[in-house]
Amino acid sequence: MSPVAHSALGLLGWELGASRKTWPSLALFVLAANLADLDFLFAFLFGRRPLFVHQAYTHNIFFVLAASGLLALALSKGRGRRALVLTGLSHLAADIFVVDAIPPVGFRLFFPFSEALFNVPLFPYLVRPPYGPVFSPRNIAVLGLEAAVFVLPVLAFCSGRLKGRLSRRAVRTS
Repeated sequence: MSPVAHSALGLLGWELGASRKTWPSLALFVLAANLADLDFLFAFLFGRRPLFVHQAYTHNIFFVLAASGLLALALSKGRGRRALVLTGLSHLAADIFVVDAIPPVGFRLFFPFSEALFNVPLFPYLVRPPYGPVFSPRNIAVLGLEAAVFVLPVLAFCSGRLKGRLSRRAVRTS
């Protein structure tokens, strides 16, 4: 999945679980939903080293629980923290359904305790360099599919609620 779909899941997690609906809490939920892809950032900054291979060390339950648990400390106790951790786990739930065309196929969900690879190939993948251009017709079609399956339904679910909150805030501040 792309950051587009993961961010939509972050918005959904925020809408359903955040105790306080603020812009900083929304940013935390979107970050948590994209957290497992930190390996892309590290590979970009430090080069493609074995430590930064996509889905090698950051796509497992233990990394996501630890990283989103640390993020959750920025929220007040309770439901919002649990929702943020679940939003972090949504990344793995979404990625497990993406076709993995680069060996090893799948990711190690229970690493470091298990080397078992998990993949249920239902959703098309984005082609990334060096395997192809980012802005190819294929990738644009995949992003369109992600938008149709994830972004539009989440925005439809959240839009009325967000609009109502934003308008109430505008009335209070004017």
